Amino acid sequence: MDLDLGTAISGGIFIVLCILPFALMYIKRKKNEKQFLQSLLTIAKQQNCQISQYDVFGVFGIGIDQTKNVVFFYRKTKDITYECFANLSAIKSCEIINTSSIESTQKIIEKLELRFYPVAIDQQIIKMEFFNRTSNIQLCGELQLIEKWSAIINNQLKTK
Repeated sequence: MDLDLGTAISGGIFIVLCILPFALMYIKRKKNEKQFLQSLLTIAKQQNCQISQYDVFGVFGIGIDQTKNVVFFYRKTKDITYECFANLSAIKSCEIINTSSIESTQKIIEKLELRFYPVAIDQQIIKMEFFNRTSNIQLCGELQLIEKWSAIINNQLKTK
């Protein structure tokens, strides 16, 4: 069976057109990830810290300096940029807050956040929002990520 040049070129163009959207999505995701990591590193540098472990996910990034016991968080949506840090030396506990509602017999998660409760009563509670139904359509791994970071932070709190 002979393959003529026109068929080979058409096949090559078709393959490129099929792969191109995936390649562009990958490049955009990596660029976004790099930008969020850079923002986390900037927040850490302002506190004279270095991030030893991090995750970038969708519209937020979270990282920790395990030697200095500080957690950093950066969230950026179309309208709002939110950045904060929690010095674990001044935190007594960290817990996951899962705000949900019931819609037609289904539990719908409205908001997922990590809350840091300070040792000092006069200090504010620190909130790091991983998911909010008003800005995200659906959960896409945020629940697993918040559980992972809750475990990391609570292990760090035990060792301080």
